[in-house]
Amino acid sequence: IGRAIINADVILYDQPQVTADIQVSEASTPTFAIFAGRAKVNYQGGRGTAQMLAEGRQSVPFRIAANADLTPSLWRVAMGGRANGIDFKTTAPARIAIDRGTYRLLPTNVALTGGAIDLAGSYGRSTALQTRLTSFDLAILNPLYPGLGLGGTATGSVDFTQATTTSFPTADARLTINNFTRTSLAAISPPVDLSVVGRLVPGGGNLRSVITKRGAVIGRLRADLLPLPPGAGSWWTRLMAAPLSGGIRYNGPADILFSLAGLPDQSLTGPLGLAADVSGRVQSPQLNGVMRANALTYENQTYGTKLTQMKLRGTFVNDRLDVSELTAKAGDGTLSGKGFVSLSSAKGFPAQLNLEMQNARLANGDGLVASATGALMLVNAPGTPAIVTGTLDLPETRYKIVRQGAAKVATLTGVRRKPPLGRATFAANPDPISSLPGEIRLDIKLVAQNQIYVTGMGLSSEWSANLAITGTSSAPQIAGQVDLIRGTLDFAGRSFRINEGRLRFDGSSYANPTIALSASADIDGVSTIIMISGKSFDPQIAFSSSPNLPRDEIMARILFGNSVAELSAIQVVQLAASLNSLRGGSGGLNPLGVLQSASGIDRLRILGADNTTGRGTALAVGQYITNDVYVEIVTDARGYTASQLEITLTPALSILSQISSFGGSNANLRY
Repeated sequence: IGRAIINADVILYDQPQVTADIQVSEASTPTFAIFAGRAKVNYQGGRGTAQMLAEGRQSVPFRIAANADLTPSLWRVAMGGRANGIDFKTTAPARIAIDRGTYRLLPTNVALTGGAIDLAGSYGRSTALQTRLTSFDLAILNPLYPGLGLGGTATGSVDFTQATTTSFPTADARLTINNFTRTSLAAISPPVDLSVVGRLVPGGGNLRSVITKRGAVIGRLRADLLPLPPGAGSWWTRLMAAPLSGGIRYNGPADILFSLAGLPDQSLTGPLGLAADVSGRVQSPQLNGVMRANALTYENQTYGTKLTQMKLRGTFVNDRLDVSELTAKAGDGTLSGKGFVSLSSAKGFPAQLNLEMQNARLANGDGLVASATGALMLVNAPGTPAIVTGTLDLPETRYKIVRQGAAKVATLTGVRRKPPLGRATFAANPDPISSLPGEIRLDIKLVAQNQIYVTGMGLSSEWSANLAITGTSSAPQIAGQVDLIRGTLDFAGRSFRINEGRLRFDGSSYANPTIALSASADIDGVSTIIMISGKSFDPQIAFSSSPNLPRDEIMARILFGNSVAELSAIQVVQLAASLNSLRGGSGGLNPLGVLQSASGIDRLRILGADNTTGRGTALAVGQYITNDVYVEIVTDARGYTASQLEITLTPALSILSQISSFGGSNANLRY
């Protein structure tokens, strides 16, 4: 308890009496927390009033307020608040009738964000709950499951009754969902109507569901179960071990079934056929049937992944789905796989899926474009976290530094933020909920001999990589190294040749590698070097020159070609701004990057004039003919043309040659 003020008189025998004013702040248990709360109670002789306000968290953030009028036979309670992003409020005070230890909730209407629920029930000698939904907007569930984009309205009832805590309950559900849809960034699933009727009694249970599209039936589900006789354990044990029979038939949009997976920011569209008979038990169902699809499209909006022309062949055998064929187009490449997924909760849902990729485009976003060739295997064994293993070769990857063109805020030094002394604030936004396993172990090797292109903030470069990804999906760890092959750094209108470049990941933080980068250029007879080192979150930039000059002198020559003593007042201001830009990076338009992206070439750069070869300011265009052969053409406006060829014999040994239109040519080996 962080703070508390408690003033209370409590008598809990004969005729209970409670007079209390309780204020609490920053109170918590391992599973429950109250940021701030206050309760005032004045209850004597079976009558009184109570007021309560609380903000906190129990699995989800909540804020709740209540005002109660209490009598010996009837409690009247008005309530309102917000839980995980959903507003709720009783339209009229709820009435709770009290009779010999039984509390009975009379019909009460609760207004929600986008719908309404009528509730009634009892608690005491038995438990009962009756729920009625009226035009309940499914969009109300989107704050609970961000990214799902559910749509439609539900109307119906759900009733539950249990005589004692150990007796077998009875339940009845009748729901109709009209215009059910799922919306993603790419598409909206076709609207369908769902009807669900289910019943559970001690002697058995059944479930019936029908899916219709424009009046035509596209899916049916039938399930019947017979619970085990008394004496076989708790009612839940008897239910999970109950014999099961039934079947499912579906021939319609894949969006509808995919929505049940609860995967945010992902979509699966196209026609899907499914037919299976169901037997076995609830905890270990047995299915026999088939699943077929010929033209599915999968999209992941987070990474820009798009799989098209997906073909799926699966067979339900006993308690698992055997995937015999899974093929898809992924950009200019392909993806294929096979494996199985078990439906048995008793076995822990074991699964194994093997994926083969051939130049498959796995990411295609504004900042990252990546393809991969190799194999991955997903294994989920009972008692251990799921694991993904494999080795991927990256034939081509493009990464654009997203800080380019971003808004820039000046950093004020010497300013510290004093921690607040007050309570934690109520988090109005909902917590995201995902159906994916929380921890998937990783054991993946990434190898790229070349063609990892990094651009932005004046950088135009190509790299190779040898990395190992371990840890878990929620906390990945990367170890290994990324090395420079070639590159230039444009700064203040000048092009610097990158002589050395290396990113080293030590496995502690995948987003904060160690940087070692060195670039040089000759400016008016002075050899100038820019060195970047340290962690990527806090890089250190240093300048040096030969002959040795002060930093401001080096910057003045880079920017204006003059000594700092010869600068005008305006140039001095520009010099200060350039020095400051080294703190937080500079924005701006990168037209070469736009042209390179639009044309699909591998490398595009501008070269300064070279009096030795007779070349003026020139444009250089490079392209990989194969993974081991790189060709670059250099041309200027005065007729100079040069072709450069690089052939990689081994990862360490290359042949380089150059022929120019002005008679110069050379060839050499590089190790």
